[in-house]
Amino acid sequence: MDINRIKKDVEQSIEEKGEDLWGLARYLWENPEYNFNEFKSSRAIWELLENYGFKVEKEICGLNTAFRGEYDSGKPGPHIGFLAEYDAVPGMGHSCGHNLMAAMAVGAGFGVKSVIHRLGGKISVFGTPAEEGGGGKVILLERGAFQGLDAAMILHSANETVVNDISYSKTDLTVEYHGKSAHGATWPEEGNSALDPLLLLFQYIGGQRLRWNGRGTILGVITNGGKDPIHIPDFCQAKFTVRSFDKRFKEQILKEFLEAGQSLGTMTGTRFRYVWDGYTYEDIRNNSQLEKLLLRNLEDLGEKVMPRRKELGIGCTDVGNLTHVIPGLQSYIQVVPGLRGHTKEFEEACGSMSGRRAVLVGAKAMAFTAADLLSSPEAMEKVKQSFAEMKKKYE
Repeated sequence: MDINRIKKDVEQSIEEKGEDLWGLARYLWENPEYNFNEFKSSRAIWELLENYGFKVEKEICGLNTAFRGEYDSGKPGPHIGFLAEYDAVPGMGHSCGHNLMAAMAVGAGFGVKSVIHRLGGKISVFGTPAEEGGGGKVILLERGAFQGLDAAMILHSANETVVNDISYSKTDLTVEYHGKSAHGATWPEEGNSALDPLLLLFQYIGGQRLRWNGRGTILGVITNGGKDPIHIPDFCQAKFTVRSFDKRFKEQILKEFLEAGQSLGTMTGTRFRYVWDGYTYEDIRNNSQLEKLLLRNLEDLGEKVMPRRKELGIGCTDVGNLTHVIPGLQSYIQVVPGLRGHTKEFEEACGSMSGRRAVLVGAKAMAFTAADLLSSPEAMEKVKQSFAEMKKKYE
């Protein structure tokens, strides 16, 4: 099998559909929608998939704006998934470039579809809503949307082209203390301040930083510290995010944090309570073999691939949860150098011709990588072995 010939045909197919792909990216950019309300966006994507012969299942796993577009060669082979994100950043439009990422995933699907009958296997484009805090992929994962996938890929819009990735494992929660109110100047002995244990909890965090030594962190802000300084507050509240690049270490410091919170409540005669805020996003674990294939394909396309640097930004993603269960990766494609995501300037770039370039290069790179896997059982086996080694290392 001539893989170079196949990749040329893939490239030609994506180029031929370039205007449709860019039209999709622009439409999403002009109509930003947010967590679980991406109705126009999801419809625009799955309609385009249907127009090019994909079988689309809509509203999967009980999520109104999630979908799966599938094309099966009818021949044996791996099942490769491309992940589309299309929610915008609340109040900032497509300043994270998800409009481009959706078009890349669709373009990769189109490219592989054009050659899949020569390769065998199956491809799916997954519509995954609410990455910006809603945990769309976590819900889809828990409800079985990705069962049967052999590998999954997503390319993120960025200011550099990068193959490897890091992200935080993070858990967010709200902490409350309940005490007893009293007049603080006249009868303070009758009260029991809910603010005292909360302030002590922040001191506890500060006191642990040397012991954590940069391996993890807890950040917090008081959202309710009382109403009037003359009255001892009977209810105080704070929000916290617990983060580490290592899931296990995050779980350790979270456990210790909750134990400290409970102890401080006991010590001060107040009642401690906490509730989780949203879904936990796990640290990303890119598959090393997928990274190698993608790196080669990006370089063949003329991309300058950079090492993963802090300047790219470090956050959290629900893709991380997926990479714990399925061989996968999140990598990055440059839109405009020097511009940080989640800024007005980056949002403007994601609607520019620089964004169009990123869509086509990203679609080709993912499609080439999928073609490598579909054409080579040895390559697919290496991906599975790498995943097994990762699981053994961490689990």
